[in-house]
Amino acid sequence: MNRQYLRFKWSHDLLVHRLAVRSYNSIMRLVPFRIKYGIGRRLRAGSFPYLLVDDGSIVVQVGAPSDTLLAGRSRGMYFCLFAGPRGKVVIIEPDASSVRAFESMAERQEIQNAVFCSTAAWSREEYLQIYINDSHPASSFSKGCKEYDADRLESFRLVEVRANTIDCLLNEQGITKVDLVSVTTNGAEKEILSGMKGLIASGLPYISLAITGEGYIGMMGDLGYELLAYDDRGFTFGRIERDHA
Repeated sequence: MNRQYLRFKWSHDLLVHRLAVRSYNSIMRLVPFRIKYGIGRRLRAGSFPYLLVDDGSIVVQVGAPSDTLLAGRSRGMYFCLFAGPRGKVVIIEPDASSVRAFESMAERQEIQNAVFCSTAAWSREEYLQIYINDSHPASSFSKGCKEYDADRLESFRLVEVRANTIDCLLNEQGITKVDLVSVTTNGAEKEILSGMKGLIASGLPYISLAITGEGYIGMMGDLGYELLAYDDRGFTFGRIERDHA
Protein backbone atom coordinates (compact mmCIF):
# COMPACT_ATOMS: atom_id res chain seq x y z
CA MET A 1 0.00 0.00 0.00
CA ASN A 2 1.24 3.49 -0.85
CA ARG A 3 2.82 5.13 2.20
CA GLN A 4 0.96 8.36 1.49
CA TYR A 5 -2.31 6.43 1.62
CA LEU A 6 -1.37 4.83 4.94
CA ARG A 7 -1.45 8.17 6.73
CA PHE A 8 -5.17 8.44 6.03
CA LYS A 9 -5.77 5.41 8.24
CA TRP A 10 -5.16 7.98 11.01
CA SER A 11 -8.80 9.07 11.07
CA HIS A 12 -11.82 10.06 13.18
CA ASP A 13 -12.47 6.36 13.73
CA LEU A 14 -9.49 6.19 16.10
CA LEU A 15 -9.98 7.47 19.66
CA VAL A 16 -6.38 8.69 19.90
CA HIS A 17 -6.90 10.69 16.71
CA ARG A 18 -10.03 12.35 18.07
CA LEU A 19 -8.32 13.26 21.33
CA ALA A 20 -5.24 14.66 19.56
CA VAL A 21 -7.34 16.72 17.15
CA ARG A 22 -9.49 18.18 19.91
CA SER A 23 -6.41 19.17 21.91
CA TYR A 24 -4.81 20.77 18.85
CA ASN A 25 -8.02 22.61 17.94
CA SER A 26 -8.50 23.97 21.47
CA ILE A 27 -5.03 25.53 21.32
CA MET A 28 -5.13 26.82 17.74
CA ARG A 29 -8.50 28.52 18.09
CA LEU A 30 -6.73 31.00 20.42
CA VAL A 31 -4.18 31.97 17.74
CA PRO A 32 -5.10 35.13 15.76
CA PHE A 33 -6.56 34.56 12.29
CA ARG A 34 -3.79 36.35 10.40
CA ILE A 35 -1.11 34.26 12.07
CA LYS A 36 -2.60 30.77 11.71
CA TYR A 37 -4.09 31.32 8.26
CA GLY A 38 -1.09 33.34 7.10
CA ILE A 39 1.28 30.51 7.96
CA GLY A 40 -1.16 27.90 6.68
CA ARG A 41 -1.56 29.69 3.36
CA ARG A 42 2.18 29.74 2.76
CA LEU A 43 2.47 26.04 3.62
CA ARG A 44 -0.34 25.10 1.24
CA ALA A 45 0.51 27.36 -1.69
CA GLY A 46 2.47 24.73 -3.61
CA SER A 47 0.40 21.65 -2.78
CA PHE A 48 -2.79 20.06 -4.09
CA PRO A 49 -5.57 21.01 -4.30
CA TYR A 50 -4.71 24.58 -3.27
CA LEU A 51 -2.29 25.20 -6.15
CA LEU A 52 -5.23 24.73 -8.52
CA VAL A 53 -6.96 27.81 -7.06
CA ASP A 54 -5.87 31.31 -7.97
CA ASP A 55 -7.37 34.79 -8.20
CA GLY A 56 -10.72 34.47 -9.95
CA SER A 57 -11.27 30.73 -9.46
CA ILE A 58 -14.75 29.34 -8.79
CA VAL A 59 -14.63 26.59 -6.16
CA VAL A 60 -17.21 24.40 -4.42
CA GLN A 61 -16.34 23.18 -0.92
CA VAL A 62 -18.60 20.50 0.56
CA GLY A 63 -18.05 20.30 4.31
CA ALA A 64 -16.97 23.26 6.44
CA PRO A 65 -17.06 22.26 10.13
CA SER A 66 -16.48 24.99 12.69
CA ASP A 67 -13.74 23.16 14.62
CA THR A 68 -11.38 23.03 11.63
CA LEU A 69 -12.30 26.64 10.78
CA LEU A 70 -11.39 27.97 14.23
CA ALA A 71 -8.22 25.87 14.33
CA GLY A 72 -6.87 27.35 11.07
CA ARG A 73 -7.41 24.15 9.08
CA SER A 74 -10.51 25.03 7.04
CA ARG A 75 -10.13 24.06 3.40
CA GLY A 76 -13.01 26.37 2.53
CA MET A 77 -11.32 29.35 4.15
CA TYR A 78 -8.05 28.68 2.33
CA PHE A 79 -9.94 28.50 -0.94
CA CYS A 80 -11.44 31.91 -0.17
CA LEU A 81 -7.98 33.34 0.45
CA PHE A 82 -6.51 31.83 -2.73
CA ALA A 83 -9.50 32.68 -4.97
CA GLY A 84 -9.27 36.37 -4.08
CA PRO A 85 -11.89 39.08 -4.54
CA ARG A 86 -12.53 38.12 -8.19
CA GLY A 87 -13.21 34.49 -7.29
CA LYS A 88 -16.07 32.74 -5.56
CA VAL A 89 -16.24 29.84 -3.09
CA VAL A 90 -19.53 28.03 -2.57
CA ILE A 91 -19.59 26.59 0.95
CA ILE A 92 -22.05 23.69 1.34
CA GLU A 93 -22.47 22.72 4.99
CA PRO A 94 -25.56 21.19 6.70
CA ASP A 95 -24.65 22.19 10.27
CA ALA A 96 -26.20 25.64 10.76
CA SER A 97 -23.85 26.49 13.64
CA SER A 98 -20.81 25.83 11.44
CA VAL A 99 -22.25 28.02 8.70
CA ARG A 100 -22.81 30.85 11.19
CA ALA A 101 -19.22 30.51 12.45
CA PHE A 102 -17.87 30.76 8.89
CA GLU A 103 -20.11 33.72 8.05
CA SER A 104 -19.00 35.51 11.21
CA MET A 105 -15.29 34.92 10.58
CA ALA A 106 -15.61 35.96 6.94
CA GLU A 107 -17.32 39.19 7.97
CA ARG A 108 -14.68 40.00 10.58
CA GLN A 109 -11.87 39.36 8.10
CA GLU A 110 -13.66 41.24 5.28
CA ILE A 111 -13.78 38.15 3.09
CA GLN A 112 -16.58 38.70 0.59
CA ASN A 113 -16.16 35.88 -1.94
CA ALA A 114 -17.94 33.12 0.03
CA VAL A 115 -21.44 31.95 -0.86
CA PHE A 116 -23.18 29.81 1.76
CA CYS A 117 -25.59 26.90 1.28
CA SER A 118 -26.82 25.73 4.67
CA THR A 119 -27.85 22.33 3.38
CA ALA A 120 -26.44 18.87 2.71
CA ALA A 121 -25.07 17.87 -0.68
CA TRP A 122 -26.59 14.58 -1.85
CA SER A 123 -27.64 12.52 -4.87
CA ARG A 124 -31.20 13.93 -4.92
CA GLU A 125 -33.43 16.46 -3.21
CA GLU A 126 -34.78 15.14 0.08
CA TYR A 127 -34.42 15.48 3.84
CA LEU A 128 -31.48 13.67 5.42
CA GLN A 129 -30.76 12.66 8.98
CA ILE A 130 -27.34 13.91 10.07
CA TYR A 131 -25.39 12.90 13.17
CA ILE A 132 -23.69 16.04 14.51
CA ASN A 133 -20.98 16.07 17.15
CA ASP A 134 -20.98 19.55 18.69
CA SER A 135 -17.55 19.09 20.30
CA HIS A 136 -15.99 17.74 17.09
CA PRO A 137 -18.12 18.82 14.09
CA ALA A 138 -15.56 17.47 11.60
CA SER A 139 -16.61 13.95 12.61
CA SER A 140 -20.30 14.51 11.81
CA PHE A 141 -21.87 12.27 9.15
CA SER A 142 -25.05 11.42 7.27
CA LYS A 143 -27.05 8.51 8.67
CA GLY A 144 -26.04 5.30 6.92
CA CYS A 145 -22.60 6.56 5.87
CA LYS A 146 -20.78 5.32 8.98
CA GLU A 147 -21.26 2.29 11.21
CA TYR A 148 -20.72 3.15 14.89
CA ASP A 149 -21.79 1.31 18.01
CA ALA A 150 -24.27 2.75 20.50
CA ASP A 151 -21.53 4.06 22.82
CA ARG A 152 -19.90 6.06 20.04
CA LEU A 153 -23.22 7.43 18.83
CA GLU A 154 -23.89 8.92 22.26
CA SER A 155 -21.49 11.76 21.37
CA PHE A 156 -23.73 12.79 18.44
CA ARG A 157 -27.15 14.37 18.13
CA LEU A 158 -29.43 13.41 15.25
CA VAL A 159 -31.00 16.21 13.20
CA GLU A 160 -32.97 16.35 9.97
CA VAL A 161 -31.71 18.73 7.28
CA ARG A 162 -32.57 19.66 3.73
CA ALA A 163 -30.42 18.02 1.07
CA ASN A 164 -30.03 18.66 -2.63
CA THR A 165 -27.68 17.95 -5.49
CA ILE A 166 -24.69 20.14 -6.24
CA ASP A 167 -26.12 20.62 -9.73
CA CYS A 168 -29.33 22.08 -8.26
CA LEU A 169 -27.56 24.18 -5.62
CA LEU A 170 -25.30 25.77 -8.23
CA ASN A 171 -28.27 26.41 -10.48
CA GLU A 172 -29.97 28.23 -7.61
CA GLN A 173 -26.88 30.45 -7.33
CA GLY A 174 -26.69 31.04 -11.10
CA ILE A 175 -23.25 29.40 -11.30
CA THR A 176 -22.53 27.52 -14.53
CA LYS A 177 -18.74 27.20 -14.45
CA VAL A 178 -16.65 25.68 -11.66
CA ASP A 179 -12.89 25.07 -11.53
CA LEU A 180 -12.73 22.68 -8.57
CA VAL A 181 -15.11 20.71 -6.36
CA SER A 182 -13.72 19.60 -3.00
CA VAL A 183 -15.66 17.06 -0.90
CA THR A 184 -14.53 16.54 2.68
CA THR A 185 -17.29 14.48 4.24
CA ASN A 186 -17.41 11.24 6.20
CA GLY A 187 -18.56 8.58 3.76
CA ALA A 188 -21.00 10.55 1.58
CA GLU A 189 -18.67 11.06 -1.38
CA LYS A 190 -20.34 8.62 -3.79
CA GLU A 191 -23.81 10.04 -3.13
CA ILE A 192 -22.53 13.57 -3.63
CA LEU A 193 -20.82 12.70 -6.92
CA SER A 194 -24.12 11.24 -8.16
CA GLY A 195 -25.64 14.67 -7.66
CA MET A 196 -23.16 16.52 -9.86
CA LYS A 197 -23.51 14.65 -13.15
CA GLY A 198 -24.39 17.81 -14.99
CA LEU A 199 -21.35 19.65 -13.66
CA ILE A 200 -19.07 16.74 -14.59
CA ALA A 201 -20.58 16.54 -18.07
CA SER A 202 -19.93 20.26 -18.55
CA GLY A 203 -16.17 19.67 -18.21
CA LEU A 204 -15.39 20.17 -14.50
CA PRO A 205 -11.56 19.98 -14.50
CA TYR A 206 -10.74 18.98 -10.91
CA ILE A 207 -12.31 17.04 -8.03
CA SER A 208 -10.84 16.47 -4.55
CA LEU A 209 -12.19 13.75 -2.26
CA ALA A 210 -11.47 12.93 1.35
CA ILE A 211 -10.46 9.30 1.86
CA THR A 212 -13.23 7.60 3.83
CA GLY A 213 -13.60 4.38 1.84
CA GLU A 214 -12.14 2.07 -0.79
CA GLY A 215 -12.18 2.02 -4.56
CA TYR A 216 -12.12 5.75 -5.16
CA ILE A 217 -9.46 5.71 -7.88
CA GLY A 218 -11.39 3.15 -9.94
CA MET A 219 -14.68 4.97 -9.35
CA MET A 220 -13.21 8.27 -10.52
CA GLY A 221 -11.65 6.58 -13.53
CA ASP A 222 -15.14 5.49 -14.56
CA LEU A 223 -16.22 9.12 -14.34
CA GLY A 224 -13.33 10.23 -16.56
CA TYR A 225 -10.82 11.42 -13.93
CA GLU A 226 -7.31 10.31 -13.07
CA LEU A 227 -5.36 10.66 -9.83
CA LEU A 228 -3.13 13.74 -9.80
CA ALA A 229 -1.90 13.58 -6.22
CA TYR A 230 -2.59 12.58 -2.65
CA ASP A 231 -3.44 15.75 -0.75
CA ASP A 232 -3.93 16.77 2.88
CA ARG A 233 -7.39 15.17 3.07
CA GLY A 234 -7.25 12.45 0.45
CA PHE A 235 -7.11 12.54 -3.35
CA THR A 236 -7.04 15.23 -6.03
CA PHE A 237 -8.24 14.07 -9.45
CA GLY A 238 -7.94 15.74 -12.84
CA ARG A 239 -10.18 15.28 -15.85
CA ILE A 240 -8.76 12.89 -18.43
CA GLU A 241 -8.38 14.68 -21.73
CA ARG A 242 -9.81 12.51 -24.51
CA ASP A 243 -8.30 12.49 -27.98
CA HIS A 244 -11.15 13.19 -30.38
CA ALA A 245 -8.95 13.41 -33.47
